[in-house]
Amino acid sequence: MVSFDSAMKTGFRGDSRPRFVRGIKALKRVADLGGKGSVALLLGVVVMLSASTLKASESATDRNWAFQPIERPPLPLTQADGDSRNAIDVFVSARRLQQGFEPAPRLTKRALLRRLYLDLTGLLPEWETGQRFLKDPRPDAYEQEVERLLGTPQYGERWARHWMDVVRYADTDGFAIDAEKPTMWRYRDYLIRALNQDRPYDRFVREQLAGDELDLGSEGEVAVGFYRLGPWEADNMIALNRRQDYLNEITGTIGTAFLGLTVGCARCHDHKYDPIPTEDFYGLQAFVAPIKREDRAASFYPGEVEAGYHKARHRVETEWEGRKEVLERARQEFRARIAAQLGKKAPDLTDAEFEAGLKDEGVISESERKEFEAKKTRVSDYKVASRYASVAVSISNPEASESLPDTHVLRGGDVTAKDAVVAPNVLSAVGRWKGAGYASLEGLDQQASGRRSVLADWIAHPSNPLTARVIVNRIWQHHFGVGLVATPNDFGVNGARPTHPLLLDYLSSELIRQGWRLKPLHRLILTSNLYRQSSRHPRVADYARRDPDNRYLWRAHYRRLEAEALRDAMLQASGELNQVGGGPGFRDALPQEMGTKFPFFTWVPASSAQQARRSVYLFQRRNMVNPFLESFDVADASESCGRRIPTVNATQAFALLNSEFAGARAEALAARVVKAFGKDPDAQVEGVFRLTLGRPPSDKESSDCLQFLDSADQEGLRDLSLALLNANEFCYME
Repeated sequence: MVSFDSAMKTGFRGDSRPRFVRGIKALKRVADLGGKGSVALLLGVVVMLSASTLKASESATDRNWAFQPIERPPLPLTQADGDSRNAIDVFVSARRLQQGFEPAPRLTKRALLRRLYLDLTGLLPEWETGQRFLKDPRPDAYEQEVERLLGTPQYGERWARHWMDVVRYADTDGFAIDAEKPTMWRYRDYLIRALNQDRPYDRFVREQLAGDELDLGSEGEVAVGFYRLGPWEADNMIALNRRQDYLNEITGTIGTAFLGLTVGCARCHDHKYDPIPTEDFYGLQAFVAPIKREDRAASFYPGEVEAGYHKARHRVETEWEGRKEVLERARQEFRARIAAQLGKKAPDLTDAEFEAGLKDEGVISESERKEFEAKKTRVSDYKVASRYASVAVSISNPEASESLPDTHVLRGGDVTAKDAVVAPNVLSAVGRWKGAGYASLEGLDQQASGRRSVLADWIAHPSNPLTARVIVNRIWQHHFGVGLVATPNDFGVNGARPTHPLLLDYLSSELIRQGWRLKPLHRLILTSNLYRQSSRHPRVADYARRDPDNRYLWRAHYRRLEAEALRDAMLQASGELNQVGGGPGFRDALPQEMGTKFPFFTWVPASSAQQARRSVYLFQRRNMVNPFLESFDVADASESCGRRIPTVNATQAFALLNSEFAGARAEALAARVVKAFGKDPDAQVEGVFRLTLGRPPSDKESSDCLQFLDSADQEGLRDLSLALLNANEFCYME
């Protein structure tokens, strides 16, 4: 065994910092005193720190690759494997051939269409759509389908959900009170609308960071709801701490969502890995330090809501006014009776006298008092009206007459340990630029308004090396399962290195060249050969041994549908899916064993029709997560989620086989089959396969299913429907 001393003499170092070496030597002395057990512990520590050795051996440029300017690389001068359709194939083929890998075969047309639909819309292709596509003789039939789906409203619904993960969307504050933000849904609908319009990403960034400062009217007020998405500890009695926690969380999320950096790690000390000193964290925070959380009047702008919304709003407001009117009539009757008892006129009755009179059973009986309290509860519990108000969950800047808060570096992140005052400043490792579209930082600390506009311009500037790379990587990840950088929220030293750095820079430069529009990027990815390859490979055993993580993209990743897509697909297959978009979120029915009454809220399920809406419109309460979605790794709304890590666990089997939701979908699917295909068992088997898997059954499948139906009771078709909703072919994407 190599001794510690010999390892040090041969040049081993866990870290270049002298204090680290002193620490290792101290551990060595402990080992000398403690015997073999301590030596084993020491060696374990050294092994764990070996990653630091590898990182220390990298050059500064390699470690901080994401901070280097984006330069459009030339296409590799190499023979591509197969028919290269576009630049993506050329870059990927070059790496693949270099390593001796061949690509997987092409997907079948049916499987490709299913992948395309689920990726772009989160929904299944209907049987008729699939048949039309399979029979389409045009050489560009697939490209035409891509264009059609990019133009559907379902595209925005699907891709808004991905962004909602990143910005930790929820309709409530979290913590103990978990108060509702009644019109937070307007931000969600803003995302869907912006994506469907293919709004340039640089503008998308500016609107969310500074829409209220850019004269965008009500939409700007809604867009900066970004600052209200995170948790808010309303019951934190120390206002200074509550405010600072909020600013810290916002600062960290800006760094993570738009720049792909763990900026929040520099709150208490200089970042341990990335070139982000603590002064940079608070300099970034100074851009947002003056903002005030505020629900602001914001009229509905053209195209924001559908006609059905106004009808629903009128119905809700009518109900609200009716409840208040009933309560007021009872109040006036009781005031008159109490006043008469006291020899007064009703208008002269004080509130204290009224409350005392309510408790006097000689005037108001116990049953009347209880009925009055019930009427008050019907008014106080009716929160629906506030969800339809012309209000934006938003922020505001201080008035010109108000004093502006100083931003201090906080030693150890302690709000009471104030150090130097810092002005608004950008990350020093990225730097500043001069020219059009970027204002000066000078004097910003004296401005009540305009700070966030400068921050937004700096982040959205084409010279910023992070912004384009980060969003390109996010788009790539949702098409392929893993990003070119596997850690989408961490482009720093502790994150993953890009598997195809030249391709990442090519796509980033292409995004900017295309005016920051995302749909051309989708189009480029979806029409590549890489996107069309199968997850099955004839040499999988050999290739998986050499490249277990599929870093060289020799096959597609086999992906399970995300929680929301799985729920929507089950509703779609059963024929229940309600595709009415927009408006306040709906509350799903919860399992019977879950509580629905809590000190600060009562969970009231929506109507059956509302519960059949797409999952993106589900009301998201931080402290009450939908159990079906939770089983399938739904994002935690308390923090930015760049990538959902799929798990396989027993609760997923229970959710798909035994839950009330799955059972109800199976019953509805069976009823749909009978209605559409009749009572003939052969037709029923054909029908249930079409509606779930988008294909007819094989001869073997048909024979097995017919045998099952023949031997089963009257619930046989329901059970067969449930089995197909549980099939890997239904729950996974080829």
